[in-house]
Amino acid sequence: MKKRKASTDSDPGPRLQSVTQYLEKNFPDFFAEARFQVGDDDYFLFARFGQYLARSIEQNRVPRQKINRGFTVLNKMARASAKHPRIRQMLVSGPLEYIVDAPKARELARKRLSPVAQGYLESLCE
Repeated sequence: MKKRKASTDSDPGPRLQSVTQYLEKNFPDFFAEARFQVGDDDYFLFARFGQYLARSIEQNRVPRQKINRGFTVLNKMARASAKHPRIRQMLVSGPLEYIVDAPKARELARKRLSPVAQGYLESLCE
């Protein structure tokens, strides 16, 4: 009989699976390139996504609909973070740090992010 590995608090993998699938479906080019560069490391995947989203907003490179989907990814992460502190840490120290450093992205995030994600963003601004 095989033993199943118990999920620990430091392993957010299963809780991030739906967010990762949404990211892959809506940003296939970004996802493929990021997975090629960072492998299966979700922290770096989502940090890179924050960088990509912030840069796209600052340079006005992608359609508004794509930007809204990007904020949906962050909102899904924020929703998952309520049950898993490791996801909150990934969200705050990854994608939201890039959003804070980009003025246009930060302003748009204040309109598009969920109240939970906005709280995390504001804590970074202080």
